[in-house]
Amino acid sequence: MTTLRRLTIATLALVLFAGLAACGDDDDTAVGAGNDDPTPPAAGACLEGSTDCDDDPSQSDGGDEFDSEAATERARSLIGVAEADLDTDVRIARAGDEHFMLTEDYVLGRITVELDPDAEGTMRVTSAVVELPDGPLTVTE
Repeated sequence: MTTLRRLTIATLALVLFAGLAACGDDDDTAVGAGNDDPTPPAAGACLEGSTDCDDDPSQSDGGDEFDSEAATERARSLIGVAEADLDTDVRIARAGDEHFMLTEDYVLGRITVELDPDAEGTMRVTSAVVELPDGPLTVTE
């Protein structure tokens, strides 16, 4: 047998072994809820059979009412604020010419802003969208 042929056979055997080792077996457990993985389920998704979860806000028991007026005022208060002064819960959709990817979920009270540079070049909020029960509201300068 030639050296090249032995090398080819050895390489194929190694690839086959690596492929089989990566497959696992029937004792493998899924990653996520129900095992030791601390990752919570996706936001807005209840685990089947859970009794303390409500992923349908339209079926609310009337407990805490959402304060649309306070959320709107918070959005208005962000107009003119410098990017460095924004809270971490405020999403940035655009900064100048740069657009950012956002999730499409709807979270009551969440604020998404757009930034433009002022005369000194500081990025400031020029538009804010707040997610309200009756739909999103855009606030501008």
